[in-house]
Amino acid sequence: MAVFLSFLLLTLFVMVSFSLMLQKSYNDKTIEEKLSLVQNQCSILGNQILVNQFTLDSLQDNLNVEIDQMANVWEGRILVIDSNYKIVKDTYTIDQDNYIVYDEVLKVMRGEKDKNIRMINDYVEIIIPIVNSDRIINGVMIATVSLKDIEETNAYIAEFTNVLILLFIFLTIAAALVICNISVYGIKRLNGQIAGMSEGHLEELKAWSRFDELSQLTDSFNVLLNKMQVLEESRQEFVSNVSHELKTPITSMKVLADSLLMQEDVPSEMYREFMSDMVEEIDRENKIINDLLTLVKMDKKAAALNVEPVNINALLELLLKRIKPIAAKRNIEVVFESFREVIGEVDEVKLSLALSNLIENAVKYNNDGGNVHVSLNADHKFFYIKIQDNGVGIPEECQSQVFERFYRVDKARSRETGGTGLGLAITRNAVLMHKGAIKLYSEPGEGTTFTVRIPLKYVN
Repeated sequence: MAVFLSFLLLTLFVMVSFSLMLQKSYNDKTIEEKLSLVQNQCSILGNQILVNQFTLDSLQDNLNVEIDQMANVWEGRILVIDSNYKIVKDTYTIDQDNYIVYDEVLKVMRGEKDKNIRMINDYVEIIIPIVNSDRIINGVMIATVSLKDIEETNAYIAEFTNVLILLFIFLTIAAALVICNISVYGIKRLNGQIAGMSEGHLEELKAWSRFDELSQLTDSFNVLLNKMQVLEESRQEFVSNVSHELKTPITSMKVLADSLLMQEDVPSEMYREFMSDMVEEIDRENKIINDLLTLVKMDKKAAALNVEPVNINALLELLLKRIKPIAAKRNIEVVFESFREVIGEVDEVKLSLALSNLIENAVKYNNDGGNVHVSLNADHKFFYIKIQDNGVGIPEECQSQVFERFYRVDKARSRETGGTGLGLAITRNAVLMHKGAIKLYSEPGEGTTFTVRIPLKYVN
């Protein structure tokens, strides 16, 4: 409603302003043309006086009649004044043969002004000189002309314009009401659908209006709705995965415990074996919980980074030193290549966790006798860490999902290697917290390459 009133008031203001400007322009133009006509006709009368060699104190009858007729046409008065300032002709005959002297007449008679125009109520007075061929002023004519005809025309135009304005306002109101009803109908339907969303009905919105803006708004809501649905599905899947991952070790421990309780005189060797299996399940449960807690901490927007200058070369050498004994058991060669010394502003603990996950995965999912190549390089803005293996690789259809929580390419092998399915999710979050990026390239059976890019200078 406010928009409608604003539009109406603005339209009314523009139309009234335009109407007033148009009327004033017409009025000024009409007066200007009338004054020009009066001036030309007075000049012709003056020339006739001079051509007939009149002295200005004895006008012939035919010229007197012509001057009287001209005054009647103009609904005004004409005075003819000679060089002695004597009124030799007054169409009103009131001041005939009298003398007239005032500033405007003096200035025109002396040639100080080529003419003088003065507005007097509904009349306009124009004083023009009577000039001979030698440009000598022999007298002046004062013509007082009525402007009533112009005012009547202006009044008619104003009345007609007001009628047009009222008609236009009526049409504008009618059109605005129709447009508002059409648009409000669409908005009401859209609002009803959004209200349904608040009740849990996450259905795609439909555009109930032909207006492009409302259709665009509906499309934007649908994009947001799709993202909400994806997020909801992801949340449900995550809860399901967490429940499954936490329940599996507990189920295994319960089965082992029930097996012991159901048997009498259990041999110590079996008892020890079952207890060892239960300890492994407890360790696995503990690792899942720790990874979940780590991931939750990194998910927080306000998660704090303890940023300080760190020698990335030394950090990688330390991480590789820890993993090499594990790799040696499977005869996997681990090689580190550094192109330059790199000092980066990072959180050493979180970055170590991220890089450890990548290096450990390169060993875990490698073939016996394989190799892992880790390289470090930098430019003026970023440092780059590349971790490459020649292991089992990742299928192309799985590459976009490997960073999701609890996602495993090969679930059986992941369980064998002790994976929780959270390592790469933790790695990606740690890299993103450093304003960095992580990419992978993989070919099944040929190996996988992870590339991490992190700014040398941390910027909040």
